Amino acid sequence: MSILTLDEGAGSFVFRDDGAVPSRRTMRVFSFCPRSSSRDARIILAMHGLDRAAAEFRDLLAPQAERNGQIVLVPEFDSDQFPGIHAYNFGGVRLPPPDNTVLPRDQWNFGVIDRLFHYVRHAIGSSRDTFGLFGNSAGAQYVLRYLALTEAASVDLAVAANCGVYMLPNFTAEYPIGMGGIDLNASHLRRYLGRSLVILLGDADRDPDAFDLPRMDYAMAQGPHRLARGLWHFEHCTELAKNLGVRLGWRLEIAHGAGHVDPKIYDRGADILES
Repeated sequence: MSILTLDEGAGSFVFRDDGAVPSRRTMRVFSFCPRSSSRDARIILAMHGLDRAAAEFRDLLAPQAERNGQIVLVPEFDSDQFPGIHAYNFGGVRLPPPDNTVLPRDQWNFGVIDRLFHYVRHAIGSSRDTFGLFGNSAGAQYVLRYLALTEAASVDLAVAANCGVYMLPNFTAEYPIGMGGIDLNASHLRRYLGRSLVILLGDADRDPDAFDLPRMDYAMAQGPHRLARGLWHFEHCTELAKNLGVRLGWRLEIAHGAGHVDPKIYDRGADILES
């Protein structure tokens, strides 16, 4: 793999993911490196939305990252290699209907962000051994599933913003609706509830007629719009953690006046991940 140099400002590079199974793949990664950056600057991996617009997502995060002195990496999950919501939002865990086959764990796509982080930290000589993780909308779906289904050993704090529908924290409903059918157990659920996670919601993200709002039956049961669903999910998981005797590692933050795709969300996410 070629030596990586992160230039000041916005840029991109090709990451060759040699750890991908069944075969290596390459991904374009859109980066931002602030003027004040040192090799030990905070690193944030950010997951783009369903539009796969990684460059634009990087640009939206850049102003606050510049002020905070953060390096931002946005891997592009292009629709050729990761077609549809099952291959991106849901982590490539199982094939879409009507097949529904559960793929081997080493083929799930969550590992790419761990490998990307370790590649970058090694390439720039960083002493950082953890990173912050941010996702909005479809990216938040990815973030939550990554935290629930993997060790996520290198993530010290994650922010899931404006998720359209939430994975049910139970084993009754099969994945991706719930956590059932993919060889998870109560220890995975307890670990998930204990994660350092911020559920970030815009209090203006309340359009029940939004064109991209999921409208499956289980989604509608969570509330009429994204704000309501996020509030419901946080309350549900708070009560669940209490019943399981688990200290909930999550917290809820509201971005006042923020809609679904809104600089207020991106700025607040970067601030939460500043430390």
